[in-house]
Formats: sequence, structure tokens, C-alpha cells
Amino acid sequence: MRLPSLAMAVCIALAPLAALAQPAPRSAAPAPQAQPREREATITNQSGQTLRELYAAPPGAADFGPDLLGSDTVPDRGTFRARIQGAACDLEFRAVYQDGTEDRRRQNICQNRRVQFGDTAIPLREVTVRNETDAILLQIFAAPPNAPGRGPDRLGENVIPAGREWRVRLGRTRDCIFDVTAVFEDGEEETRPALNLCREARVMFGDPNAPRREARISNSGDRAMREFFASTRAPLAWGPDRLGTDILPAGGDFTLRVRGAACLWDLRAVYEDDAEEVKQGVDLCRNRDVVFDGSGAPRPPERRVTLVNRHGAAVQEVYISGSAEEDWGPDRLGEEVLPRGQRIEVSARLRECEADLRIVFEERRAAEERAAINLCETPVIVLRPGWTLADRLDADEPQDTGPRPGSVRLRNSADVPVAELYAYPAGGERGPDRLGRTVLGVGETLDFAPPEGTGCQAELAVVFRDGREVILTGMDLCAGVELVLQ
Repeated sequence: MRLPSLAMAVCIALAPLAALAQPAPRSAAPAPQAQPREREATITNQSGQTLRELYAAPPGAADFGPDLLGSDTVPDRGTFRARIQGAACDLEFRAVYQDGTEDRRRQNICQNRRVQFGDTAIPLREVTVRNETDAILLQIFAAPPNAPGRGPDRLGENVIPAGREWRVRLGRTRDCIFDVTAVFEDGEEETRPALNLCREARVMFGDPNAPRREARISNSGDRAMREFFASTRAPLAWGPDRLGTDILPAGGDFTLRVRGAACLWDLRAVYEDDAEEVKQGVDLCRNRDVVFDGSGAPRPPERRVTLVNRHGAAVQEVYISGSAEEDWGPDRLGEEVLPRGQRIEVSARLRECEADLRIVFEERRAAEERAAINLCETPVIVLRPGWTLADRLDADEPQDTGPRPGSVRLRNSADVPVAELYAYPAGGERGPDRLGRTVLGVGETLDFAPPEGTGCQAELAVVFRDGREVILTGMDLCAGVELVLQ
């Protein structure tokens, strides 16, 4: 066998080394790193106020985007970690404080993630506001005298009740002189100009030395009282509603507390039917009991309607209210029930003829309503399936054309209400007022039967609100006719 030559052996031995010496194939370029989808910044509030809203956007952006705080707030000296969408480093931050003022900061959060609002080197201004009036203080405005406006409401959602005080934060500012304005619940305003809050950080509205007056207000009428006012400047300003959110029912009373040097006050009651009764010049220094009986408040006309139940179930409740009213008012049936096949007359005192009607069936199993019924033109409403959409509400039912048997119908056609009504035998004493605390309003009717002890043949004395008196002699109070009073 032939052996390889020396040169060939060397070549064979060096072949693997040559292969190793060849350059390696070029690898692919590294993929670029993905930019972050959001960045974080720590917000520090040193403004002296609560931070209510926070926004961040690149400088010059048309929209700051959503509020980064959401439903949160940042109190004074508090911090908040904000997550900001996008990869931008250079951002403009917009802060909105609790009093509505704003502050802006521009910062590169890639270099410094801590964003501070408020300069701790600037003094923190506060003022204590005391309300020594007898009205609720709703708003406080404070601004330097040379400011273009009076600034935001410093109370925000808070109020200062009568006799109380509240510390109002004005934020960090080097200003000392402020005009402070208070706005009360009746719309009245009072300003304390050029107060130096660096020397005296306290302001009082009202006179703490003014005496307090108290009186018991009684509602002896037959309707609830919805509002009550007391003022020494009426009718220019009546002040706040002294009942607040309360209702004074018929027969109830409450203690009126007012403050002022004057003894003579004008008092005004507003009843549930919007009628008003005013007493002028009441001396609260001497008179500690004031009675409102409703006699000085014109009552809306009484609208009457007969309901006929042709449904298969009894009607348990009936509600009638003016179409412009916000609630239904009381159940007009009271303790009664309207059985199927029966009829009943109900009434409501309404200023307008147009009313809404709601009926509720027994055990509250169902209810039906119809709006915009003209009660002046619809004396009878037949409650039957489909009545809420029927063209005629009194179909197939006789009209109520006359007074109840054994009585007369009195119709007030005068321009003022009838305040008193007397019925008595000819030549006898007048006796008691048959209307009592109520009145017969303009356009109203009253079915009047002979009072006990008075026969059908009697005389009527009618006294109108303006003092005019009409005597009707030789009347048959059982005749079943209509008498027009005018």
C-alpha cells in the first residue's frame, strides 16, 4: 500500500484548522426596545388646599385628556402616584383645587418623577368666617382689591349655619389685603372690604350684640303650611324660609327665632295650595304667640267631580292634583273605599281647571292615571276599562245638574270670596257662622241644607271678604234650586 506524501499529510492535518479560521456568518440586527405605554409621576400637594382634579399632556396639546385622580382627591401635604398614558417625557400638568383655582407645572418626568404643586416658602393664608346673622351663609368669596373678579366660592359644597363659623383656606399667597364677600340663602350679599388677613385672620358677618327674638307660630287652619318667612325689609326681601325642609301641619306650631334690634316684623305664611297669608308689623318684643288661621289667604276654588266605578274591583285610593304640580297630594277618599258599581263625589282645591287623576285599586294591585282632565267641564268620570284613553269620560252616565235633595246650591259669582254665611229663622238671631274657618271662593258652589234647629223657610246673610253684606229673605233652603250670590 502506498503511503501519502508528507505534503499531503500536512494539508490533511491543517484542513480542520482552515475551516475554523473561516469567518462566522453575519447574525440579524437586534430588535429595537419597545417604548413604554405609560409613565409614572409622584404628585406632591403643598398648595394649602385640596387637589380635586389633575391632568397631564404634552406641551401644546389641544386636550389634556382624562382626570388622573378620577374619584380621588389629594389633601394638602398629600401625595398621589399618577399613571400617565403615552411615552412622552416632557409634560404639562394642570391642577384644579377645591375652590376652583388652577395651577400648572411643566416638567420632564424622565429626569424627575416628583412633581410638586405649591411653594412652601409662600405663606398659607386662612380666614375664620363667623355667621352672626339668622340666615344660612351659602358662599364666601375672597380676592385682593385689585383682582379682576372676586374669585371662586371658597366654601365649595359647605355652608355656615347661623351662629356658626368656618375656617376658609385661601391657599399660598403673599397677599395680605382681601375683599371678603358673603352670600346668604336669600340672595343677600355683604362685603367686608380691604381686610388685612396678615394681622387679623377673622371676619364676622352680622351683629353679635343684636338681640334674639322668639315667638311661637301656630297653624290653626285646615291646611298644612309649607313655608314661613320673617323680615324687617319686606317686601324688598323676605329672607330665608324659616321652616326649611319641614312642613307645619294643620294644628301644629313651631318656634320662630330671629335676630335683630327691630321689634316690628312682617310675617308671611305659604300654604300647601300656594296661598299666602301676610301679617304686617307684628311686635315680636311683646307678642310671643302668633296664630295663622288661613283666613287671610285666598283659597283656590274647590273643583268637584263624581267618580263612577265600572271596573271589576274596588278603588282604594284617589289622587287629584293640578297638571303643573310635582306631587299627587293626599288621598281624596281618605278612609272610604269606592266599591264597584258605586259612585262618590271627591273634590280638590285647584287654581286651574286642568288636573291629573290617579286611582289605585284594592290591595294596591294596580293603578291607572289620566292627565289633563278639565274638571270644570267634566263633572262625572266613569272609571271603566279603557277610560284613560276614552274620548268621553262621562259616557252613558247622567250629569249632576242640581243640588242634593233637601238643599240649595249657593254659587259665588262675586269678585271676592264669601267670608261668612248665616242661616236663621225670619226675625231670629243670626247664630254662628256656617262657613266656620273656610270660605266660599270665587266661582265655587256649596250645597247648603238647613242647619239643625232651622226649618226650610229661613233667611240668609252673606258677608263677602271686602265687608259687603247681602241679606236674602224668604228663602226655601229645601227647594233644590241654585242661588247666585253676587
